[in-house]
Amino acid sequence: MSMHARREGFALPLALFVIAFVTVGVAASFSRVETETRINRDREAAVDAFGLAESGLQQFMQNRKGLNLLAAPPLASESVRVNLPGGRADVIATRIRAQVLPTTEAMYHIRSRGTATRGAATATPPAQHTVTQYALFRPASMQVRAAWTSLTGLTKNGGSGTIDGADDCGVMPSVAGVSVPTDNGTTGGYIQSGGAPVPDGSPPIEDLGPPATAPDSVKVDWDGIVNNGAITPDYIVPPLSNWPAFTDPNYWPVVMVIGNLSLPTDGQGTLIVTGDLTIPGFLSWSGVILVGGTLTSDGNNVVRGAVITGLNTKLGMAVARSDVGNGTKTYQYNSCNIAAAMGNMGSLRAIPGTWSDNWPW
Repeated sequence: MSMHARREGFALPLALFVIAFVTVGVAASFSRVETETRINRDREAAVDAFGLAESGLQQFMQNRKGLNLLAAPPLASESVRVNLPGGRADVIATRIRAQVLPTTEAMYHIRSRGTATRGAATATPPAQHTVTQYALFRPASMQVRAAWTSLTGLTKNGGSGTIDGADDCGVMPSVAGVSVPTDNGTTGGYIQSGGAPVPDGSPPIEDLGPPATAPDSVKVDWDGIVNNGAITPDYIVPPLSNWPAFTDPNYWPVVMVIGNLSLPTDGQGTLIVTGDLTIPGFLSWSGVILVGGTLTSDGNNVVRGAVITGLNTKLGMAVARSDVGNGTKTYQYNSCNIAAAMGNMGSLRAIPGTWSDNWPW
């Protein structure tokens, strides 16, 4: 009887021990599963952060305008937050070499820190990852033959004012004052109506050859620009209410006008007019002017950059002579303004071998 009692007394502690052991084992298993789940989640969040950083870097380099960064080339320091599915990327670009227009490309160091806001375990700081890239800003290029190139000839009334192919910013060699087709008596050529010849440059007047072949000597893809979206404009007119304000001195937009235009304000950038352009009064433009038809200059205008008119001849259309009317006006070649205007169509290009992973923020 006493031995049986002792065996019953021993069974209870043993049972409790077994239960405790099993409980600890189960708890340990759950803890291990939870730890492995946390590790996997953190690993996935880290991978997501890397992807977010890389995505932010690429968006900054390829679509700065879409991020409302309009300066071209980029400013000395730019920063932007790019919101992405599952997190964000904070991008900072620092200029390490300035652009000397138009000969030296600006160089930048670009950092992108991705932050994953989903997927990480509770109470764990968001996963972050930083990638960097060195890049050059490369403006678009443009063939410039003269301060004013007219594919259908040019008439200047009076000897006042200047049409000058010397580089106004002193960087590039001089170009011609005017470039026009050979004068065949009906179209082409440069006509000075009163006063001494105005053009100056190297040479003052360049002969583009016969009117029939002159359009091919000017390397502008006018059909691509007008009909095939070769250039994406920042503004399209009409309506005229879409005309830019030109309040930012670092912004050189592309303005495309469908039809004729009388220039309403001073401006800068690339002005594309598919019809005829009139510049009245005392208005000025800095950069590039491309005109399908004629340009009539009335008043004391100033254009510093380059002008090409009569481009609709490239589409087989008849275009009259352009006319520089009375008044003191200046048409001056300026390679810096041209490069700034072309910069709006430029882009950041990665320097091969300079991408870096997990750079300190």
